[in-house]
Amino acid sequence: MDAEYVVHVTVIGVRPDAKAVVGTIERILACLCGPSPAAPQAIPTTTRQVVLAKNAEGRYAWSLVQAAVPTAGDHQVLVHVHAVSLQHGELELLDSLNRPSAQARDRSGQLVCSDAAGDVVAVGKLVTSVRTAARVTSLYFADYLEGTLTPEQQSQGHGYGINGVLGDYILLEDTGIAPMPQGLTYEEAATLPTAALTAWMATVGGNNVRHGSTVLVEGTGGISVFALQISSAAGAQVIVTSSSDEKLERVRALGAHDGINYKNTPAWGDRVLELTNGHGADLVVDIGGKATLEQSIKSVAYGGTVALVGGLGGYGAEIPAMELIRKVARAQGIYAGSRADYLRMTKFLEAHRLHPFIERTYTLENYEAALKDLAAGNFMGKLVIRL
Repeated sequence: MDAEYVVHVTVIGVRPDAKAVVGTIERILACLCGPSPAAPQAIPTTTRQVVLAKNAEGRYAWSLVQAAVPTAGDHQVLVHVHAVSLQHGELELLDSLNRPSAQARDRSGQLVCSDAAGDVVAVGKLVTSVRTAARVTSLYFADYLEGTLTPEQQSQGHGYGINGVLGDYILLEDTGIAPMPQGLTYEEAATLPTAALTAWMATVGGNNVRHGSTVLVEGTGGISVFALQISSAAGAQVIVTSSSDEKLERVRALGAHDGINYKNTPAWGDRVLELTNGHGADLVVDIGGKATLEQSIKSVAYGGTVALVGGLGGYGAEIPAMELIRKVARAQGIYAGSRADYLRMTKFLEAHRLHPFIERTYTLENYEAALKDLAAGNFMGKLVIRL
């Protein structure tokens, strides 16, 4: 808790029932402070983990193993994980490691995934920022507190440069966690550290969305749905592209103003201009990279921004510089954000009572099905593994 409360209860009546009074006090405290911290739990000696391992063909894959529960170092916390969400980056990492040109460093045994939510069950002797029983999420970066991202901080991405979070008990640096937002489940909170924060920095967090502005969001995956929800909550009119009419109908319930089926309308940049009476989108959240950038820049308004957040269609795109110059527009790369950015985002989510959109959840033992569904891409929002 960030604040302390002194509660004065005055009981009016004769011989009040003690249990009723206690119950009233507990309800008041729950409203003010949230749920009471969980009782200290016994920490087991072993934990399930999903790690990178080489299969019989010598290719990296995920493997479920048992390992000893680690001990927290001076500036570390031990977290009992309840939920982990999946990112498309999990697939990109496997692909990059299995290329013939991949670096020689052996990644065997490295924990996978970056986004988790759970309870702190032990803290290092020099940790002062969090206590046991606190509900927290991991952050994408282990030590990126605020300011401009540096190469050193970027190398400390959970599940990529360093150990990830997919296990019952995991170690995290005290700089690599943040409080869970009020009102969210563990499953919902686990979707925030990468997808939600990337969407936040592309939209409101990057000062790219104003009330009444037009935002174009490509696709209906995790980052895209968060960008839709956040932009809509900020008062923007949001246009969504998708290859599925069914998904376009579903996103209207999340705040979308218009939808474009890009399979039926390959030149969807022209359609954006039609829907906006020639103005274009003040912000384009580009997910497709090489496959979408030309239409994204055609869609963007004069003085607008194209936020580059993904490369589902490849990263080797050529930016039409002349079109950007003509429109006095800009292309901006987005790479998650800092802990300070994350805290600002969670305040926004709490204020607007936004809940992440989760398509499906899986058990840890069923992680292979989750990976297969992630690769197939036939879902909206997020996929979450529940531990």
